[in-house]
Amino acid sequence: MFRITQLARTAATRGVRSYSSELWTREGYAAAKEHARSAVETWKKISLFVALPACVIYGYVATKDELEHIHHLEHDPPKFIGYPYLHVRRSKLPYGDGEHTPFWNPLVNPDPEEED
Repeated sequence: MFRITQLARTAATRGVRSYSSELWTREGYAAAKEHARSAVETWKKISLFVALPACVIYGYVATKDELEHIHHLEHDPPKFIGYPYLHVRRSKLPYGDGEHTPFWNPLVNPDPEEED
């Protein structure tokens, strides 16, 4: 295992030529530091003034549409069609009343017992 990692490390470093000594001078280090500082400021502005408002706007639109959909379901619930393969229970479920799954929602999932 050690030999494989040693070979991989050697192969990775052989393709890189490190003749550039510009970064290792004080001026090069200062220029790199200034470039990093300006890049951080740019991305901070993009995050605060573009991404955050976009998330708020899209969240508002999605919430408004979802509330309209829920309001529609309250006034016009879906019609239940009792196909014979639906709600087959050979034994009661081990939770709740034994007939409904944990994800059963009375607004979206009609109850076949109430429809009969």
